[in-house]
Amino acid sequence: MSISMAVFDALSAISVPPEKAKAVVKAWEAEVRNVATKSDLEQTEKLLTEKTVDLGRELRGSIKELGDTVKTHGEQINALSQAIVTQGIELRAEMKEQSSELRAEIKDQGNELRASIEKQGNDFRLAMEKQSSELRAEIKEQGSEFRLAIEKQGHEFRMSMEKQGQQLRTEFKNQVSELSTLITKQGTEMKDQGVELQAAIKGQETALLLQGVKLEASITEVGSRIKYVRWQFGIIVTAVVGFWAKMAYDFFIEK
Repeated sequence: MSISMAVFDALSAISVPPEKAKAVVKAWEAEVRNVATKSDLEQTEKLLTEKTVDLGRELRGSIKELGDTVKTHGEQINALSQAIVTQGIELRAEMKEQSSELRAEIKDQGNELRASIEKQGNDFRLAMEKQSSELRAEIKEQGSEFRLAIEKQGHEFRMSMEKQGQQLRTEFKNQVSELSTLITKQGTEMKDQGVELQAAIKGQETALLLQGVKLEASITEVGSRIKYVRWQFGIIVTAVVGFWAKMAYDFFIEK
């Protein structure tokens, strides 16, 4: 309580209101109740120490067991490694032996294959040379036959063309002669038709002259008739005008 009073006095000394100072003191006392005491801390420390010792013992035991296990596995791993090394050595030796045998076998097969290819190549070249010689001879023979056939056909074609040309020239001469005769005949006929046409033209000219004379006479007669009609029309107009003039004169005189 002395500490609480000291706190209260200190707060009052710095001009803190009494109510607030009491509230602060009460709050401090409540907090102090929840704080562990020294004996509590010592007891807790003792318990923690005991538990730590126990855990250390258990951990050391586990580590020892793990070490024994690792040691056992290490021996097994060493044995396995030695076995792997031994097998690797044996495998390399076996692979080396097999590779040597394989290389020798491949070399033998390669030699045999090259020999076979060379033999087949020689046979193929000989066959090609033989076939090419036969083909050249056959082509030469066929070429000679073809040239002879072409020459024969050309000669026959020239003879046929000469024969046809002769016939064509003969036919052309005959047609020219016939055409000349026909032209001469048509010329004579055209001359006769020209004479007849000239006679017809002269007859038509005479008829036209007669018709012209008749037309002039008709025109003269029509002109005379027109003059007579005009004279009669003048007389009629004069009579009508005189009649109307007299009527007008009489009308004005009576008025």
